Amino acid sequence: MTPAPTPQALWAQLAPSPQLVVITGEIGAGKTTWCKTLADWAQAQGARVGGLLSVGVFEGGLKRAIDLHDLSTGQTRRLAARRAQPDPTSPTPNWEFDESALRWGDAVLAAAPPCDLLIVDELGPLELLHGAGYQSAFPLIQRQAYRLACVVVRPSLVDAFRARAAVSAVYSVG
Repeated sequence: MTPAPTPQALWAQLAPSPQLVVITGEIGAGKTTWCKTLADWAQAQGARVGGLLSVGVFEGGLKRAIDLHDLSTGQTRRLAARRAQPDPTSPTPNWEFDESALRWGDAVLAAAPPCDLLIVDELGPLELLHGAGYQSAFPLIQRQAYRLACVVVRPSLVDAFRARAAVSAVYSVG
């Protein structure tokens, strides 16, 4: 995998046709921070930005929760909380997801208008292995109503995502 360029460099090398890039990296590598930097920079340039960021909520240096942030409206919902004890029977053993927040995030993606930059942070086991979560992301990505789409996918799931979407590049953060 290629190291991720700066958000400004990625934007500067955009082709005229829509591009779909995967941002990947290990847990805590800075994938969401990279996407937020890109979103902030693109908005400052006057670009229309849409999609979702999954922002970690830290207490005492530990990630305790995840907030879901709608990039087009600024609305935020609590998406998940860390489980006191991992649940090995769950597709997300360390996290308890709020079903209403997942539905809200999926609805945000289903209703997303055309934009210059689309960010989907992240498509994980729920979406790629269990047919749950943000299933509206797939038709949104296929519509290509964006100049650039950045989708966060963990390294172990990149091939599963590539099987469902025509990826222009895969960039590793961290």
